[in-house]
Amino acid sequence: MKLTDTKITGLKLDVGKADQIFFDDEIAGFGVRIREGGSRKFVLHYRIGGNQRRHTIGAVGVLKLEEARHRARRALVDLGDGKDPAAQKAETKQQSRLSFKAAADDYIKVLQNRVAAGELKPRSLVEIERHLLKHFKPLHGLVLSSISRATVATRLRELATNNGTGAADRTRSNVSTFFGWAIGEGLCETNPVTGTNRQAEPVERERSLIQVTPGRTPNYDEIVAVWKGAPDNDYGKIVRLLILTMCRRDEIGSLQRAEIDRESRLIRLPGSRTKNGREHLVPLSGPALAILDAVEQRDGREFVFGSGKGGYSGWSKAKQQMDEAVKLKTPWTLHDLRRTGRTGVGILGVAPHVGEALLNHLPAKLVRTYDTNAYFKEKREALDLWATHLMGLVDGAASNVVPMRA
Repeated sequence: MKLTDTKITGLKLDVGKADQIFFDDEIAGFGVRIREGGSRKFVLHYRIGGNQRRHTIGAVGVLKLEEARHRARRALVDLGDGKDPAAQKAETKQQSRLSFKAAADDYIKVLQNRVAAGELKPRSLVEIERHLLKHFKPLHGLVLSSISRATVATRLRELATNNGTGAADRTRSNVSTFFGWAIGEGLCETNPVTGTNRQAEPVERERSLIQVTPGRTPNYDEIVAVWKGAPDNDYGKIVRLLILTMCRRDEIGSLQRAEIDRESRLIRLPGSRTKNGREHLVPLSGPALAILDAVEQRDGREFVFGSGKGGYSGWSKAKQQMDEAVKLKTPWTLHDLRRTGRTGVGILGVAPHVGEALLNHLPAKLVRTYDTNAYFKEKREALDLWATHLMGLVDGAASNVVPMRA
């Protein structure tokens, strides 16, 4: 039967058949495949290497009959040149799955499951999506295996120019992790981010507001100046709590009233609010409790600090004002207060593993496997000791010579 548009419209499945092909007399192997659900597609049947193959050309209605015949003839020409049209189509489809965009979409779905399981913080996922889907959008159409180190380096330089070196380096880190995942999935063989340059100069994170010189008495002048210079407002209270608890900035800035257990004298931070995704119990010393008790109660507000929709948000302006009031010779950040507290308890003789527990740092994998002790009792003793010593320094009653505990 020579197919025509009219005949194709009138084709019906034979009784009892769910799938049937009506071949065209004009081109051998070319025809229309009809399925029980109503699907109608132009197909081409051929043999290659002794095997019967079927190549789907396109949907009836989307392709006109003459265009479908033209494509069938072209496929037969390719077949004569040793090219398998079905294999070529499958390869094209596979390559589209291996594009940066397709792989990134799959990766994000994996991360969404991690967020749902409490293994990844939602805000981390937002950052990763921005870096992969927005910052690396110019690479979306490229097949992963074709992306070179030079291509990645060029894109990172463009980001550094347009978005800043910090944004470029954060993007670099997340894109590298993505390629590591893709290698594990068999989507590519190498990580083209490896060997590319960071755009920002590395910053030494060793700033402590306690100066420790071997053979000399520790100098606490800077941390005392920051404590005394903290303003009597939400920001000042946050600064002092950071000194006393060694928490991260947002852990205190977005502290919720439900996270404070006054009876047990502790803050209970859920894994969704910590960097490593694990619950962190923070013992509250007397001075820390006094600061929280002094915070004005705001009716109907779940956050302890701030006044907007979320937690405290006026960081930059408040820090600038405090820097103008407390003029330290070397710039400092709120994150330095964690290192300062860790240095302080170390000077007081607190064991290193307890000091790291105060920071909610995970121990080495081997230790983590065999030691599940949270050291809460030791953490409370350490923070009480640190608060007592610090208050003595602030009041001028503490000696700079501190005996080490056994």
